Amino acid sequence: MKKIKEQYNLYTYPAPIEDMKKAIDNGYIDLSDANLFWDIFFPDKTYTDNLNVLIAGCGTNQAIYLALANPNWKIYGIDLSENSIKFVESQIKKYDLRNLTIEMSDIFEITGEDKYDLVISTGVIHHTKDPKLALKTLSSATKKEGALCIMVYAKYFRTGVYDLQKIFRYLGIKQDADGIKFVKNYIENILPDDHIAKKFYKSTSSEIDTAIVDTWLNPKDTAYDANDLKELINGTGSYFQNWLDNLFCYPQAHFDDFKNDIDLSLLDHLDPIDNMDFTQSTMLQAKKHTFILRKKKEFEFKWSSISEITKKTRIKNTPFVKAAEKGDLSKNYGGQVFYQRFKGARCPKFSAKEGIVWSAIIQGVKNNVGSSFNDVLLLSNKIAKDNNLNLSFDNNEMMRILHRMWKLSLVTFSETEVI
Repeated sequence: MKKIKEQYNLYTYPAPIEDMKKAIDNGYIDLSDANLFWDIFFPDKTYTDNLNVLIAGCGTNQAIYLALANPNWKIYGIDLSENSIKFVESQIKKYDLRNLTIEMSDIFEITGEDKYDLVISTGVIHHTKDPKLALKTLSSATKKEGALCIMVYAKYFRTGVYDLQKIFRYLGIKQDADGIKFVKNYIENILPDDHIAKKFYKSTSSEIDTAIVDTWLNPKDTAYDANDLKELINGTGSYFQNWLDNLFCYPQAHFDDFKNDIDLSLLDHLDPIDNMDFTQSTMLQAKKHTFILRKKKEFEFKWSSISEITKKTRIKNTPFVKAAEKGDLSKNYGGQVFYQRFKGARCPKFSAKEGIVWSAIIQGVKNNVGSSFNDVLLLSNKIAKDNNLNLSFDNNEMMRILHRMWKLSLVTFSETEVI
């Protein structure tokens, strides 16, 4: 951990945001914000904005964003980097934040059990000497009804990264200006154009020195495929609930890319981690895995089985999904939506029935509370009738449509009652 501490002191990462309020006004978010994605974190709980939160490895910006965005949260952040801590302290004073306390500390020094409603660790445990022990420590600190939001590197797209890290170690390249210059030149001018590391390099912030060091000259990081991820989680006291975002974890989101040559129902027996493995082994999209863990086994693989959807299940559209094209129901076209968070990437086009269901879901969301399954079913049939369409929905068909939308990251499910 000494080398990691030295690196993040010298090359503070990510780059500090000096005016976080302005960044938030311009649309900046952090995906660990349970306030934005409540049903994904806590599908069993009624919403509350009063959480006790631990950020293990808060870096420069995450704690400031979460404290500003959630003034009723009580947040405790730790980090190894003295410079990161100093920056956060300056921001606490700047914004007079009363809900955030920080300390220079390491994950393995966390004490206390069942203390936090939410534990967040983004891009941290894979840099530790023992990621499994780190995760076990974080799990122990989480309340029995609490959740953990964890991000670790994905192995699929980073294979070339580790090849290059090895080469730079062979050559004794140091974390300094000359070393950064060497890395850029080696990747840009020496590597062949079809080298997988070059593709990764072009997709990252290669112009930022701290990003170069963090990726290519990092002394300690681990990446995970499906089997690695299962092994990491197993025995830590927590269970995999769901991905924070299903979009790159289920093949249904990339149906057009498969050219309809694959019967995707053959994958229905796979758990969410193995579904991700299939998708990523085909698409090579992900650089990281972000997922939610829960302390109770009853939440393991929540909603991955269509049988978990009941008449009382509440359905809500996910944030940052917007209409792209209006449908034409007379031509069996239900329209299309796009994902704001992924540079406007579009989901597969809706059939007429899917478009009707999507309209029913949007119309049913009031005061940030979704509609029950029964309400969506009734409204969908009403929309079809009002448009003089010879269409109707039964329970099983509605379940199939909603479950596919869930895999496409278009909807969330919850079990909470409306008060």
